[in-house]
Amino acid sequence: MQLRLFFFLILCCFLTKSKAESYTEVVFDNSLVKGSYARSYVDYSGQSWVENVHRNLLVSDSLYFTPGNALSLRYISSEAGDWNVLIRYSRQKFHYRVSAEDVLNLKLFVGSSETSQKQLPSISIQQGPNQSISLPLGDYIEDYTNNAWLNVKIPVKDFAGLNIDKIISGVIFRQQQSSPATHQLFLDQIEFLPANYSTAPLTSAAVLSKVNPHGKHVELQWQVPLTPSIRYVKIYRSLDNKEFTPVAIRPTYMLRYLDYVPTLDKKYYYKIAWVDYNYRESPFSDVKEVEPKALNENQFLDLVQLAHINYFIENYDVNSGMYTPFRLKDKAPVSVKETGGALLSLMVGVEKGFLSKSMFINRTKKIVQFLDKAQNNKGFYPAFFDGRKGLPEYLDGQAKYDVVATTSIIEALLIVRQYLKGDAAEEAELRTAITKLWDRVDWRAAALSTDPLILRSSLDMVEGNLPHAPLTGLGVGLNTYMLATASKKHSLPNQAFSNSLAYSYKRVVPASPLDNAKGIQDSLSKDSLAKTDMDLEIVDKPVLVDTLIKVSGLKDTSMYGLDVPFGPINSSLLEMYRPFTSINPNLAKVGAYDLKDIVGKYALLVKRRDNEIGVGTTNSDIWGFYQHFDAVGNYRINPAISIASIFLDPVKAKRSLNALYTLYGETLFSEYGFRSWMDLKNDDVSDEYLASNQAHVAVMLENARTGLIWKLYQGIPEIQSAEQRIFKK
Repeated sequence: MQLRLFFFLILCCFLTKSKAESYTEVVFDNSLVKGSYARSYVDYSGQSWVENVHRNLLVSDSLYFTPGNALSLRYISSEAGDWNVLIRYSRQKFHYRVSAEDVLNLKLFVGSSETSQKQLPSISIQQGPNQSISLPLGDYIEDYTNNAWLNVKIPVKDFAGLNIDKIISGVIFRQQQSSPATHQLFLDQIEFLPANYSTAPLTSAAVLSKVNPHGKHVELQWQVPLTPSIRYVKIYRSLDNKEFTPVAIRPTYMLRYLDYVPTLDKKYYYKIAWVDYNYRESPFSDVKEVEPKALNENQFLDLVQLAHINYFIENYDVNSGMYTPFRLKDKAPVSVKETGGALLSLMVGVEKGFLSKSMFINRTKKIVQFLDKAQNNKGFYPAFFDGRKGLPEYLDGQAKYDVVATTSIIEALLIVRQYLKGDAAEEAELRTAITKLWDRVDWRAAALSTDPLILRSSLDMVEGNLPHAPLTGLGVGLNTYMLATASKKHSLPNQAFSNSLAYSYKRVVPASPLDNAKGIQDSLSKDSLAKTDMDLEIVDKPVLVDTLIKVSGLKDTSMYGLDVPFGPINSSLLEMYRPFTSINPNLAKVGAYDLKDIVGKYALLVKRRDNEIGVGTTNSDIWGFYQHFDAVGNYRINPAISIASIFLDPVKAKRSLNALYTLYGETLFSEYGFRSWMDLKNDDVSDEYLASNQAHVAVMLENARTGLIWKLYQGIPEIQSAEQRIFKK
């Protein structure tokens, strides 16, 4: 197979080099989008001025310290004015906190000959609404000169007013000394580093293991030795094997890079170097030659799956085997819910030859052993754990056990149990261990006390607190009801599945804090209510506690020429797709509901809506509006929404996939697959990935191509029995 990868040595390296290490954090290294940097904000007044496009700094593609760009800061500091520029810390998933011993480093190029050291701006650190004291950059530069890259190193302890317990949201450059001249600076590699780091010289040549062509993307693989002074891998490309140009850098925890090349049927030459903390390079690796060719449809789909699956191959906690959504210095948070999607994606990877079965079994065994010892309540787990300590992490501040997260991991493990049918003792032991986890989940304990056919989304650590939102509607709740119905020891009646579609709940809250209702009222903040996905009704009557009222789940609605039974869509389509990562949609007929047909209508509705509002493009194949939690615009597109719809309409999904890759693949598609969103209106793209997106793309493409996960799920004896009882023949 052309795309077959040899991950064995790579994964062994990961097992040796723990990914639980501390990761230095970068505020800015490169802009993914050319032109202007959307994560910056320019503000000026009076006769001062800062060059900008739509209030964003310009990006320099010709002058930079690390490939492939830097930020251009061109300004006038007038005595009769003022200016400041915020450069946001864009990696929201990481919630980076500095240490008092850290040093803020940046690379500065003074491009204007008349700019003196005192005319450089000052800099402060932003933490939400708070800012530290602002320090003059010029005070922290030795051997100042123009037209050269300078090192700026500022000890974090010098920033008075900084709270090391608060997360970093960005850095602010400010007008310092007034001057009538126009000054030109270039900024690169704005980062926090430890005060002391390894300076061992890099004397050994880098090793470029493999170079594979995949259409316009060329995949490079390497193995980083356990040398503490190596910080980056720097990639060089050449057209003639003589003149090499740096095209990218990658942190050492990433073991490959996808390079986008402009032309097919042409030879390219690659080499890499290790880079230390002072950006000194090791001797180069050997040069490898490649000639990219056009891909046929199957090869292209393999490439897309390969990249999305690689996200889960590389992003995991070595202690627990669980998927890790982000890394912190003092702990390793792991996600129970998203580990379910990771397992299914890795299983697809085994079938396609992207990783070995033995690696998959080892990872699964570690996960099962971790969960067997992990804290739980009647078999239900919290949404997050600390992978190192095995203790719950309540990231939203609520001590609870998550029914949906438990559904995701148990369902995936049952599919793994069905997949590992070999006679080997290791597989047999793993099947037994998975059955143990499955049997101890008491689904009845999660039912509402007022309605034993309806499940809660969570269980409190201590009973008697606010009731959590019931699981109803077309979403992951259907997966939960399928498991609850299929359970041999703690099952719910068959009609629970159809009831979850037929009924919904409203939460009634007192209009004023009365007696013991006051504490309840106070706890129902806007944010917490938003998380429940429940209709809220505030009543002007003396109720003492909030109340759940059962209502019809049907809200027959006509929108964009389509009739849909459950009302307007108020969540991501991925939530509606979720049941069908495992449940074969062709079987999903419950009473009068053909669930595949209904979800298909909602997907078409969303496409028509997105095409109508434009989402920044006139191309009708680009759709999948996504309102991110911190979005201020209305034009973000989540690529997974249209691509994962392939199980509903293969033609439309493939057209969208091709459009996204062809038009935006250079910035939107990487070694981890499609990024979490792009904003065509504001010319911005996320530098992060969402596990739900990567899993939906990898699994849905495989289900549409081979039906792998659907077949395995149907083959589970308990599920097979439940489906026969629930689904209309």
